[in-house]
Amino acid sequence: MKRIFTCCKRIFLFTATFIALISLINSCKGKAKYDGYKILDSRFVDEVNAECIHLEHIKSGARIFKIKADDPNKLFAAGFKTVPGSDCGTPHIIEHSVLNGSENFPVKSPFDVLMQGSLNTFLNAMTGADMTIYPVASMNDKDYFNLMHVYLDAVFKPLIFDDPRIFKQEGWHYELTGKDEPLIYKGVVYNEMKGFFSSPERELSYQVYRNLFPDNSYRFSSGGYPDAIPDLAYDDFLAFHKKHYHPSNSYILLYGDADLEEELKFIHENYLSEYERSDEVAEIKKQEPFEQMKRVVSTYPVLDGSATENKTFLQLSFVVGEATDYARKMAYDVMSDVLVNQESAPLKKALQEAGIGSNVSAYLDGNKQTAFHITVRNANEEDMERFYQITMEVLNNAAEEGLDKKALEGTLNRMEFMLREGDSPQKGLTYGFQLLGGWFFEGDPFAGLEYEVPLAEVKRAFTEDYLEQLITGDILSNNHCLLLALKPEPGLQSKIDTEIKARLDSIKANMDDETREKLIKETNELIKYQQRSDSPEALETIPLLSLDDITREVVWYQVVEKDISGIKTLYLDEFTSGIIYSKLLFDLRVLPVDKIQYISLLSNLLAKFNTENYTYGELDNELNIHTGGFNIFVTVYNSDMDDNMVLPKFVIQSKALRDKTSKMLDLTSEILNKTDFNDLERLKTLLVRHYAEIDANVKNNGLNYAARRMFSYFSSTGIYNEMMSGLEYYWFLADLINNFEAKADEIVTNLSEVYTALFTSSNMIANISCSEKDYEIFAKALAEMTSSMTEGEKVLMEWDLSPEKKNEAFKTTSKVQYVLKGANFKDLGYEWSGKLLVLNQVLSTDWLQNQVRVIGGAYGGFASFNPTGNMYFGSYRDPNLKESLEVFDQTPRYLEGFEADDKTMTRYIIGTISNMDYPETPAMKANTALSRYFNGTTKEFLQKQRNEVLSTTAEDISGMKAMVEKLMNQDYYCVYGNNEKIEQNKDLFMTVMDPIK
Repeated sequence: MKRIFTCCKRIFLFTATFIALISLINSCKGKAKYDGYKILDSRFVDEVNAECIHLEHIKSGARIFKIKADDPNKLFAAGFKTVPGSDCGTPHIIEHSVLNGSENFPVKSPFDVLMQGSLNTFLNAMTGADMTIYPVASMNDKDYFNLMHVYLDAVFKPLIFDDPRIFKQEGWHYELTGKDEPLIYKGVVYNEMKGFFSSPERELSYQVYRNLFPDNSYRFSSGGYPDAIPDLAYDDFLAFHKKHYHPSNSYILLYGDADLEEELKFIHENYLSEYERSDEVAEIKKQEPFEQMKRVVSTYPVLDGSATENKTFLQLSFVVGEATDYARKMAYDVMSDVLVNQESAPLKKALQEAGIGSNVSAYLDGNKQTAFHITVRNANEEDMERFYQITMEVLNNAAEEGLDKKALEGTLNRMEFMLREGDSPQKGLTYGFQLLGGWFFEGDPFAGLEYEVPLAEVKRAFTEDYLEQLITGDILSNNHCLLLALKPEPGLQSKIDTEIKARLDSIKANMDDETREKLIKETNELIKYQQRSDSPEALETIPLLSLDDITREVVWYQVVEKDISGIKTLYLDEFTSGIIYSKLLFDLRVLPVDKIQYISLLSNLLAKFNTENYTYGELDNELNIHTGGFNIFVTVYNSDMDDNMVLPKFVIQSKALRDKTSKMLDLTSEILNKTDFNDLERLKTLLVRHYAEIDANVKNNGLNYAARRMFSYFSSTGIYNEMMSGLEYYWFLADLINNFEAKADEIVTNLSEVYTALFTSSNMIANISCSEKDYEIFAKALAEMTSSMTEGEKVLMEWDLSPEKKNEAFKTTSKVQYVLKGANFKDLGYEWSGKLLVLNQVLSTDWLQNQVRVIGGAYGGFASFNPTGNMYFGSYRDPNLKESLEVFDQTPRYLEGFEADDKTMTRYIIGTISNMDYPETPAMKANTALSRYFNGTTKEFLQKQRNEVLSTTAEDISGMKAMVEKLMNQDYYCVYGNNEKIEQNKDLFMTVMDPIK
């Protein structure tokens, strides 16, 4: 019996082992094996229509995630957890520094060389609060592996350990050019962050996180707080890289149609195989919850004498969960819109009725410990407690009575539409941002892509009190929250600048002669290093494509003219996955030019008033339910690419699934025919909110406003843009707000006149992008819509947009400048050529990059030449002013001496082609085709331009010296920046003023 039992037992064990073996074999079927790696998980992800594979490098511990999409626009991204331990900006400075030379590519800036001469469709690096990523993309296989090679070498084998000059240039250093010269701080990141924190909204965010997370790394600015950056020591900088840039702390994303085995083999053999697994992995300490809510009041700088009323920011923030809880994150996106952001959201209405602030917004951040933020702009410090009480009352009512189901339906529809549409030319990057957060925080990388599961969870809100429970649990009973007021303080920036100068003067005064002379020598050596060109041998190490790798023929597509019930229709036949992309365009010249700013105002207010059949809140919900997007804006085209031939258009842009096309155009008709402007209270609310948005832009986006202003000195199109969306428009709004009671009726009259004149069927052109089958659906719906419109009589008026020569400076509390100088080369008798695009590449990536950024310390220097004839040179977040204008003026001298061998010219030409050839989504193609139509851009023009680019020689570039000299001699320039710096150079300008009204 025992022998029989033993025999049976052996048979059982053999059978079990055999079954397990068969099971293992079956489980491995279809799964490739990759030397040096183990597969952690692999499955097809419907949401991205691709097989995805999660791997780990066995020896080093590096994690790799591949999205095997059928997409030629391949992406490689290396990411690292980078947890700051101070405000010195160490992660940010390292992000800059590693791209300034590496073991296998010992040039001063491989990044710049790649910008000059690769076919990249994306090339950048980004520092977040807890991670740093280095993404590159290309549609050329050879180029893709070249970019991957350079980036891997940069992050794992940078020259920062051998050359401290990189740290000094990119981070910070003391600069002393002579014994009688002032000691100053200089560095690219230092000046970048001075510009970054010139915005009060960035200061607000900094104060929120340092108070909401006082015990972990989120209290620090990973980008660097300007006053703290000079505290970073070189040894601490190197130690941070050693700890954080190990493969065990890395996350590598691969996307696209490149061969995975080839990618993994390259990464393993060239990099990961050299490393042993490390146990020292960066971690983010959890912030323990507060026992009671925290209240804080802080300040931000404004100019002396500036008004301070209604200039305070109020913010209420709650720590509510983890980044890996995707359903909760999605739920907060929904709640942000329904409770706060939408036109008729209850908190928005309650704060408006209470007279607190001009606008309120809410969002959930993406940190490991996520926080929900509610922000009010243009309030006062004394509103702080009322803001808190009203907010909590609204949230309590929402928890008890439930959220508006119609608003929920609209918000969820818009969210679902965007997820399914995937309207991004850089899908790899988009998917990367979706999965990286959860992946970095020890979550499942698949979860960030598989949105169907959290979407279904959030849809429970229709039948259950899912969102209401979140409000109760996460907010109403949560003490881990912060109530903060950030108020303006006149003269604060002058006080800060005085303290910094006193500190530097003291440091210099305490130097002995030997120390002072040593610093002067080091300063001059650094400048010489920055001015030195890379050797031919060093440049040879950077992989370069040949012109044979470039496609010679242009990619061409165009709209065709059709007719729908008498409406000219510009149609692009394109596969759009059942989505119809529509634009309705109305010529602005049916109105006199003195109505131009009311036209712009209408574009910003339309669809936010009551109509005959809907309240503004109901209209907002209907648009969200039935469309994937509804936008209104004004734009301008240039007939025959002539700056003086202005074609201004008012555009209604929308998109919807084919079965909702009719409803989309029904709603459009309601807006264009039945809007009621007579609610003065609503009008004032919208005006105040719109002004607040523009006011924030004026303070945060100095470059854009300086550029519009500068173009208005010599360009008809520039005048149009300045009146429509520049400082002139901002001042127009300020006047309406300040004199609303007296001007209310006038405003309504003007809006009504513009509205009536614009929206007639005779003044409308339709633009549609979809398949032929879906075109018929649109045509039927447009015919029905047109039948309800007034036909009108289209009579175009002459617009006098004559420029007036100026050069101006605008004083702000910014710590840096935006310096621009330009002119129109066609006005001087020159013609457009594709060779000017190569000139633009040469100047942007060599001359201005080196002089303005590397030597001058600005965050960026660049050039732009346009087929209309307009051009400009510019600097971004620049510590200098006069010096940068001098660099621009010295450009002809640079061109006169310009020399480049065939290989260097090939690099510039390839970089130029890279800027011309990029992936496009169906929506982007629709925009491009429409621009070609109105601008008169033909296939022959584009082919000639491309041929001119490909045939550009060094002699062509140096031969443009005379043209650039004449352009600079026109002396059209504009500066937007630091009050004291502008005062020191005020003799350069015809006018100096404060832009803020």
